[in-house]
Amino acid sequence: MHRYLVAGLLLAAFTMPALAGQVYVAYDGKRYERFSEKPKGSMNILGVYDNKDQADKAMKKMPQCNK
Repeated sequence: MHRYLVAGLLLAAFTMPALAGQVYVAYDGKRYERFSEKPKGSMNILGVYDNKDQADKAMKKMPQCNK
C-alpha cells in the first residue's frame, strides 16, 4: 500500500506543472496584462510563458510595461 501512495505522489508531482498551462502577456493599447487563457479581440500578445513567475519577470524587463 505504501508503494502505491508514493507512486501516486510522484505521478502528481510530475504532471501538475504540465496541467498548469501557459501564461500570456498582452497589450490592449492602454495597459499590459497577464492572462491564463489566450486573450481574444484586439490584444497584442507580447509573449507566452510557462508560469506566472516567468511572465512577471519578463514584464519587468519589457521597457514598454514599465512606463
